[in-house]
Amino acid sequence: MRPTPHVLLALLALGSPGCGGEGADALVVVGLTTDMAIGFEIDAIESTTKVDGVITRAERLSYGSSGLSLPAEIEIAPAQDGAKVELSVAAFRDGEAAPVVKRTVATRAAGGRRLLLPVSLDAACSGVACAAGATCAAGMCVDPFVDPSGLDDHDPTWIASASDACKTRSSGDPEIVMGQGESAFAPLEEGEVLPIEAGLQGGHHVWLALRVAGLRQMGLRLTVGGHFPELAFELVPFTALVALRRAGEGRCEIYGIRFRVDRGLPVESVRGQALDVEITLEDPNGDIATAAQRIVIAP
Repeated sequence: MRPTPHVLLALLALGSPGCGGEGADALVVVGLTTDMAIGFEIDAIESTTKVDGVITRAERLSYGSSGLSLPAEIEIAPAQDGAKVELSVAAFRDGEAAPVVKRTVATRAAGGRRLLLPVSLDAACSGVACAAGATCAAGMCVDPFVDPSGLDDHDPTWIASASDACKTRSSGDPEIVMGQGESAFAPLEEGEVLPIEAGLQGGHHVWLALRVAGLRQMGLRLTVGGHFPELAFELVPFTALVALRRAGEGRCEIYGIRFRVDRGLPVESVRGQALDVEITLEDPNGDIATAAQRIVIAP
């Protein structure tokens, strides 16, 4: 499992001399989203913001340093009424010099308004080369300029309903299906016998996995607990922050969940025993899904 920050990232773009000043009350907030899985399909993002052609900020954020989480906001402020505001952003995989996708977008600041400028990094744009003056969105080359009259005012609650790699508008209610596997998801039948492995730091564990729908890709809190009914013994639950891997249209997965089954018990006492496993996933929006299943520890 790869840990991920539980908080949403806020990037504050600082105005440089000549770009703000007295009377600069026009604000633009970029709402940055992606349908690619952070930490798996994207590992770093480089962004540059400009106001009237002057660079106000250039930054690189990476998942490995816990600095990258999407959806996120990039606030460009302040600016004069009518100032041209631009963002260029490129997403990279680890060890690759060429970006997976690139996107540019521009608008004009509107005096007295705080605009929300939606920008998505789309998997459909991977490998798409657009002519100069155009940018790729949803797999098509389009004009990067968005007229401010077509933009909504910024509402911070947008981020709760934004789509990401795992939680889309069509993904339905939160749901998890329990499976098994260290390096891939495999089905798990009720009462199936699972082998246990000795851990490097002591104890013995089984490998569990989940297939997930309707929950965000990043910042999920995973809780795993278990009960041995014949031993009348409750295993102490463990929690971790996790990120999901996209596994096809409308679903995501996590595997390699190591659940210790002999914490507080001699390992010989759990062999051949039924174990009722309970798993909960909660995403940053507070949406929750649970799964419960009985397994049997191999004799």
